[in-house]
Amino acid sequence: MPLRDLFYIARLMEKYVIKDSLYSSTLTKIPAPHFIVFYNGIRSAPEDTTLKLSDAFWQKENDPSLELKVRFLNINPGFNSKLMERCKTLREYSQFVAKVRKYTGEKKAIEKAVEQAVTECIAEGILSDFLLSQRTEVVAMSIFEYNEAEEMRKFGQAEFRGGKAEGMAEILLLVLENCGKVPDWLKTRILTETEPSVFENWANALTGISSVEEFLERTGLKECP
Repeated sequence: MPLRDLFYIARLMEKYVIKDSLYSSTLTKIPAPHFIVFYNGIRSAPEDTTLKLSDAFWQKENDPSLELKVRFLNINPGFNSKLMERCKTLREYSQFVAKVRKYTGEKKAIEKAVEQAVTECIAEGILSDFLLSQRTEVVAMSIFEYNEAEEMRKFGQAEFRGGKAEGMAEILLLVLENCGKVPDWLKTRILTETEPSVFENWANALTGISSVEEFLERTGLKECP
């Protein structure tokens, strides 16, 4: 989560300084970002915690030079009651999701489970205005999200390793691009690698480099003829 937010906020901040020179002696002002995620998944999770980018670092540091913190709030029933009392929409959304889970847990088809949850919520005044006006879209999206979550649950070790490798590749390329232009063949080579141990070796090769060429020399990577 923090890593995704880092990529997102970097792209977003570019819009604030696109007309200004980053090499100017004048301080460029930017808004102060805050990162919050509302969690309503099915896995056990704390009520309120902080996720840190540094948790993903290969080498742990007491005072990392780069940090990004995401506040993680569990909005499942029974959690963060004060927040739910203050925010009616968030509370009712949580109730709607709980109803969908209740009926899917009764082995009903997802389509019927969502339809029943929507009907009950409208009758009980839960998100009623929104559900009345957007019923078709809500049902379609709820079915899509449920099916997507179910497929993710079925993922095996190979898919997990692939996702982990993808994140490592993004970090590696981000560092290399700060050292110079990364050739297309090298991008392809990095993005198609799936073995974490290879990424660890490549990460060690990044230490102290000042150019992409130096990285290539250390790793022995070459463009295939």
